[in-house]
Amino acid sequence: QRRRQRLPVTEVPPGQFLQGPCPSLALSELPFLSPPPLFDVRTAEEYTQGHIPGALNQPLFDHFERSTIGTLYKQVSPESAISAGLRYVEPRVQQLVESFQPWQKQPLIVYCARGGMRSASVVRLLNSEGFNAQQLRGGYKHYRQHVLQALEQWSPSLIVLHGPTGVGKTLLLKQLPDHLDLEDLAQHRSSLFGGIHRHPRTQRQFEGLLHQAKLALPTKYPFFIEGESRKVGPVFIPTPLAKAMQEGQKVLLHASLETRIDRTLADYRVEDEATVVEVDQILQSLRIALGRQLVDHLRDCLRQNRLRELVAILLNDYYDPRYYNSMKNYHYAAEFSAENLDQTVDNLRKFRDKVAAASG
Repeated sequence: QRRRQRLPVTEVPPGQFLQGPCPSLALSELPFLSPPPLFDVRTAEEYTQGHIPGALNQPLFDHFERSTIGTLYKQVSPESAISAGLRYVEPRVQQLVESFQPWQKQPLIVYCARGGMRSASVVRLLNSEGFNAQQLRGGYKHYRQHVLQALEQWSPSLIVLHGPTGVGKTLLLKQLPDHLDLEDLAQHRSSLFGGIHRHPRTQRQFEGLLHQAKLALPTKYPFFIEGESRKVGPVFIPTPLAKAMQEGQKVLLHASLETRIDRTLADYRVEDEATVVEVDQILQSLRIALGRQLVDHLRDCLRQNRLRELVAILLNDYYDPRYYNSMKNYHYAAEFSAENLDQTVDNLRKFRDKVAAASG
């Protein structure tokens, strides 16, 4: 029997993909730590605000198109909104299919805002072209609800690293097993200059990545985290995790001023004019805290590349007084020198073993 030749996708009316069987899977079936290729077909703006970690954006509509469709749906009729959507998509159906071509031989998962028409239509279209695609039921909205619920119930056992700016807390975290780096997830160093050379994430992005990191961490054995305020740059730490940090085993780290200056300079590199301008603007915001005369001196240090002097003054006159004032009522379970990072890592590992043994 002769096999029926399939029409090129450009000759198939897009409207036929609005109905019919649509293979799907529930969020509970999604392997978060090693998912198959994930595709978010919402607009680029929706995707940027927040998406499932690892998902690629293949928008079905742009922001203007989605806005127009939404207006038609609310003010005219659902039918007029669907017709407008079809008109937008029809000229670029072939281009849409081709954008998925690199993943044709792999199982794909496609989602939209609520597991509705956008993702279902794309799944049907792709499967008609020989792909193996499934829709994620409930879409991003259901995923968000799941993330928020999981984080609201998360109160882990923690070893919390404390110490003044430049002591090496982040350097140590990266060498320790089972750690959570909130500053990396937020893409902000949680300080006045913390956004330099970073692209801080939105609250939704941060929470999605935090949920992803949570899944890879031990549930009973304590893990390491850096002491933070409730806010890390522009994002907030979920209340249960913030409470767990307050109640965790606190470790105070210390190092010489010279070591802290070295580590701060290595972390906050000022190597181009754009960074100089950014640092200068931040320094000017310190006039009330430090006084005009000292800030003018700091700006001179910056312009003359006397960065070591600049950092020393900031540590002594700005960061340290605020840090020690905020931490004066803390009780520390242990204190370690952080001059030799390898030795400190070894000490922290042994301390964690001791904490874990004591807690049973």
